[in-house]
Amino acid sequence: MAKLFYSASAENDLLEAWLYVAEDSVTAADRMLDQIEAEAIRLLDQPLMGRDRRELSPGLRSWPTSTPYVLFYFPHEQGIVVARVLHHARDIEAIDHWPAQ
Repeated sequence: MAKLFYSASAENDLLEAWLYVAEDSVTAADRMLDQIEAEAIRLLDQPLMGRDRRELSPGLRSWPTSTPYVLFYFPHEQGIVVARVLHHARDIEAIDHWPAQ
């Protein structure tokens, strides 16, 4: 069975997103993280469904969630590794380091 893995950077991104939204509503912050996780789990069925982002890092793909956040992930033989979870308005090309697969 395919598994979902998160890099330390992705976990930090999720914490920062939760803290930001929780300033207004803890319930909304919890719902947002639940939605992001549910969409990441759906990618396990078709990990190549996301957009190829090799210009950022070899093997990297991205998937826009129904929230304001985009999943950046690497397909892996055991599932997917979520490398980062970034707000869609962020300057993605300015990020100079992507976690390894």
